[in-house]
Amino acid sequence: MFLTAMAIAACWLLGFVAVALAIGPDGFKARPDEAAIDPPLEVAPQSTELDRLRTAAAILSPGSLAGVPADVAKARALEWADAVERQGVEPLAAIGEILPPSVWFQARLVGKRDQESLAGDAKTAGAYGQAYKAILASLTITRASSKALEAVLDEIWRASGISANMQPGPVPVLDRSERWLPARSSLRSSHQYALDVFFTRVSRSGAEETGPVVRSMSGGIVVSASGDWRGGDKPSLYRWGGLSPNAGNGAIVYSPDEQRYYAYFHLKDVDVTEGQLVEAGQPLGHGGNTGVNARKKGHGTHVHVELHDASGEAWTSYRIRDLILSMH
Repeated sequence: MFLTAMAIAACWLLGFVAVALAIGPDGFKARPDEAAIDPPLEVAPQSTELDRLRTAAAILSPGSLAGVPADVAKARALEWADAVERQGVEPLAAIGEILPPSVWFQARLVGKRDQESLAGDAKTAGAYGQAYKAILASLTITRASSKALEAVLDEIWRASGISANMQPGPVPVLDRSERWLPARSSLRSSHQYALDVFFTRVSRSGAEETGPVVRSMSGGIVVSASGDWRGGDKPSLYRWGGLSPNAGNGAIVYSPDEQRYYAYFHLKDVDVTEGQLVEAGQPLGHGGNTGVNARKKGHGTHVHVELHDASGEAWTSYRIRDLILSMH
């Protein structure tokens, strides 16, 4: 109920700002059949507050945050939060308005070890290559602004005090009866910095698979989410959508409490949206086999899980496996 109320408030703010933008900077619009007249003086304060909100949001963009120290970024975050509160809205409810594009967060999860592979994918013809070219192009600004952007999210989250009202994590990504983990000895030949958590049951319709409910392992902010992947089992068949051609449908959740990203790939469907707040254990969608590699025969029936600390460290498959096994 708490999170729902915040979402409604955020929609109100978005509509309020949209109307203000349509009206113009002076907060007044003449009717079509009237000659324009000077706006009433009483609207000026509203205009000032909206201008302040626009300015506060603009200096939180990746380009404006590049190279900015964390303490300066935090001060900017509080300035924006104050401007939002003056509109009668909780800042966390409107945080989606200042999130960078989804491609920023895809680039945030790319380590230096991944760049060569990413550059190769970006050279592929068609929509597949274009999608990875966009991620590759975002690397520089993402790396220059990541510490400041995360300081912004951390500060807004901290100031809200929301952690006290949320289900603590971590929790299993899948219920115990619905998943199995690969043997530790087999991880050597699998992903080094990700873990595929396999389904014990799956239904199929043609090439598509539907697995059990995938749950957020942590509380936090959904910073990237997409459920519109269209493609097949090779790059030339990829058309559009998803977090990326290979990731397919999925979600990335940033946990300010842990300063950590949780990524979930290959979902069938996605039930959360960017900017939404989630609690640990909240459903993100159903497991599936979206993504070019996961769509290949024999490569589905799992959710691909990645954990990345904001410090830049990616968790190994061994560490993720041990974390899941430690949960009840």
